[in-house]
Order: sequence, then C-alpha cells, then structure tokens
Amino acid sequence: MRFGSSKADPAKAGVSSAPLTRHSSGFEQFCSALRNSESQSILDMSGASQANISFITGLGHRISSDDITGTMEECFGRDFVEGQQAAANAQRFIDQTLTFADHSFDGALVWDSLQYLVSPLLDQIVAQLLRVMRPGGLILAFFNADEKATRIPVYNYRIQDQKTLLQIPRGSTQRAQHFPNRSIEKLFQQAASLKFFLTRDSLREVIVRR
Repeated sequence: MRFGSSKADPAKAGVSSAPLTRHSSGFEQFCSALRNSESQSILDMSGASQANISFITGLGHRISSDDITGTMEECFGRDFVEGQQAAANAQRFIDQTLTFADHSFDGALVWDSLQYLVSPLLDQIVAQLLRVMRPGGLILAFFNADEKATRIPVYNYRIQDQKTLLQIPRGSTQRAQHFPNRSIEKLFQQAASLKFFLTRDSLREVIVRR
C-alpha cells in the first residue's frame, strides 16, 4: 500500500486543482456485478481512501489498495514517460507493483493508471494484473481519449456512489501514447472479453473480463 503526492504543479501544468465530479457508466456496471456476488476481493489502484473502503465493504466485499500512480512518482519522477525509459527505474517499478499472489482478486479498479506507461513496461504490468485476477474477474480501466493532448491530468479517484466518482487532481504528465479501442483490445488480448462505454468527457471507459 503506497501513498504519493504529485510533484507537478497543477496550475503551471494548466490543470485545474479543483476536484471534478463525473458520472461513470463503467463503474456503475462494475458495481452491478458486485451487488450480484458474495464476498468478493477487490483491488483499488488509486491508493487507500476511506470513501472507497467504506463503499466496497458496505457492499459486503473486501478491498486492498495499491497506489500505482504514487509508485510511478517515486520511481519515475515528474514526467512518467521520460522516467520509465531508464531500465533501473522500470525494474524498480515492477518490483513494487502488483506484488500479490496469483488469482488474488475478483475485481480491480485500475482507473486511469495504465495510460501513463509505455511498452514494454505497459505490457509487463498488464500481464501482472491479469496474473493476480481470478478467472471471470472484472477490471475497470480508463484511458484519455483526447487525441490532441500532449499532457494529460493525473488523478486520484474517490467513490461517491455507484454512479459517481470524484477525481482529485494530482498534477499532469506527458502523454505516453494514444489509446484507441483497437490498441486497448490488443493490450488485453489475453482476457476473455472487453466492453467499452461511451462518455461525454475525454475518458474512454472499458471493463475487461479476465
């Protein structure tokens, strides 16, 4: 379990420092699956928060937290893309990320953390993510869909209710790559299925079934 604070200045990066509230159809469906299941083990990759813990345990499930974005800040510095090019930084990140036993989780709230990585590190982390998921488990992930953006915001995600999330800005970083649907499908080609959700903002939502 790791905690991190952004080293970037949101104002200088052109990113609002005010929390944003957004409706998430992907999270709503993720919650529907939880309501129809008993005693699930969920991984929250946005770091530990009382809001998320209370919501998941309130549904009768267990939750573990891993602040993957905080680990990126520790290992890569201010700009994730540049920092992960160094082999030592990438290996340090791998050693500290998703260090769980095989098939530990029934669900994973990955949020937007994967979009900050580039291959081959991205592929290694996705492989690790699939490894810790149980067959049939669900993964919720977001990807920035603004093709013109050269820098993208970094957020913590806090659950408000089964349809609503609070995005708490923690700076911005250089864009790693663009993720159209085809690229996401290729990234999760070892998974059983993917479902994409239309959104009104710049985030592309997807649920991956292990």
